[in-house]
Amino acid sequence: MINAYIALLGAVPVTGLIVLAALSVIAGDYAAKMWSVNGSGLYLVIALISYFFSGFFYIPTLLREGLIVTSVVWLVLSTAGFLIIGALIFKELLSSIQIVAIFLGIVSISILLLHT
Repeated sequence: MINAYIALLGAVPVTGLIVLAALSVIAGDYAAKMWSVNGSGLYLVIALISYFFSGFFYIPTLLREGLIVTSVVWLVLSTAGFLIIGALIFKELLSSIQIVAIFLGIVSISILLLHT
């Protein structure tokens, strides 16, 4: 079973797997936020399934790339998704200091990615 899993996802480029993992965790956070807003058990189940798929897609990347590189790419993609969902869909507001901190965090992660 594990060999089939590795063979199946081994045909997908690492970048594709990381994008799928990031999209899955973004979907999970969206569903988790929806669950926190309205308490529907369906959103909780969707969140948990989405989080599972994030790991499902991410873990095979470690067979072909290092932990640091794959984690940083996943983090940058996921963070961009979280920011878009929080700001555009849920209308969450950030203070000026929070905006600067997020910007600096993204810059620092990007610099780390460029030098790995």
